[in-house]
This record gives sequence, structure tokens and C-alpha cells, in this order.
Amino acid sequence: MRIDFFVINLDRSPERLADIRADMSAEGIDLIRIAGVDGKTIPEAERTLLDTPAFLRRHGKRPVPGEYGCYVSHLKAIDAIAAGEADAGVVFEDDVRPRPEMMPVLRALAERDDWDVVRFAHHRRPRRRHLRSLPAGRRLSAAFFGPTGSAAAYVVRRSAAARLSAALRPMSLPFDVALERGWANDVRTFDIWGDLVTFNPRSKSSQIEVGSGYGVRKLKPWRRLPTLVFRATDLVRRIVYALTRERSR
Repeated sequence: MRIDFFVINLDRSPERLADIRADMSAEGIDLIRIAGVDGKTIPEAERTLLDTPAFLRRHGKRPVPGEYGCYVSHLKAIDAIAAGEADAGVVFEDDVRPRPEMMPVLRALAERDDWDVVRFAHHRRPRRRHLRSLPAGRRLSAAFFGPTGSAAAYVVRRSAAARLSAALRPMSLPFDVALERGWANDVRTFDIWGDLVTFNPRSKSSQIEVGSGYGVRKLKPWRRLPTLVFRATDLVRRIVYALTRERSR
């Protein structure tokens, strides 16, 4: 399987690009840059991909410009995979570093057609169902609980990329939450545990800035009742999804 490697990088962050290029080059990886979309530069009226009522209902918080830019940037990367010639594409955000075992694990993953999207960076580690073993103690798994957080590194099979891109439109959740919903996106979406990347020191300075004014962004409790219903329903769907995935022999 031929795999291309993409990095999402804002024009105003050349130092991040230099860092990740150096780290990936040491592992023999040549990166294709995807110019990131700076959400701050897009007026609210022009954020045509965003379904604001659905976002408020599902997420219970008001979106910030950086979330929109992040979402559009990742869609650009997925569309590039769909339009490319490689069998799959890995998408990195520009603040990650590869672990030495990343490439052997990806090669082993590619040996079987039992996945469409696989994420290999996470902020939370819930209980999960193991589907098959991979090198270096890694496992392909389906999480019972979530969201697990982070879209910093993942691989998408080209045959599923256009379908995934369509399923992710319009934006009604932050990208990292939307990406892992295989039960809703109609693509086989799983995780590799443990992570195949780490975060470099620049990751401490978020370019999305979702933490700014967090309390202000949250809707009033009574307005978040639809969010609770959505999350409860999604939890049930997630558990069923994890339980019904076939193990790869």
C-alpha cells in the first residue's frame, strides 16, 4: 500500500513546519503541506460550512473561529487524499512528533483491508475492544466511550476519503469529535493504542484557542438539554458499534 503523508500548517507558523519536517525526515517521511485555514480571517457570515443551530444543539457551546478553521483545514487534507494517487493518506497537525515504531505499525496496519480511518493520537484513554494486534505492543481497537479527543494524527484510506468528506459536511461538531463517529460517517473508524506520535513543545500554544472564554461559550444549562440527549444517544451508538466490529484474524 502506498501512503502519502500530509501536514496541516498555517502560513503564519513556519517554525512549526520546520520542526515537523525535520522530525519526519529523520523517519524517512516526506511531507505534503496543506495550507491551514485561519478561522480568524473568515467573517462569520462567510463560514458557510458551519451549521450553527446543529453545532449548538449537539455540542452545547458556541463555536470559535479557530474551530472552524481547523475543521475546514482537515477537510482540505481529506479531499487531497481522495484526489491523490496513493492508496491512503496520513494527516498530521504540525505540533506532533513520530514515535520510532510509527512506520512499522502503519505498514502492518496496511496489510489488511479491515479499516477506513484509524486515529493514532488521543487525549483520553477509555475502555476499548481490541480488534487485532500490531507490532510494538500496539492494537487496533474500538473505544466504548468518548470522545477520546485529538485529530492530531490519523490515516484515511483513499477509497473512503470522498465518502468521509461528504459525511463531515456541514460542520456540526468540532473536527476531532466528528472524525471518530464511524457509526455516523459510514466508514470503518478505529484507533491504535498506544499513540504513535507525541506532541512537541509548540503544542502547548494552541492555534485554535478553544479554551479562551470557555465558560462564556457554554450555553445555559436548560439550553444544553438537547446536547445531553445527543450525547446519550451517541454513547449507545458508540458502544453498539464497538461491540459489533469483527475481529481481524
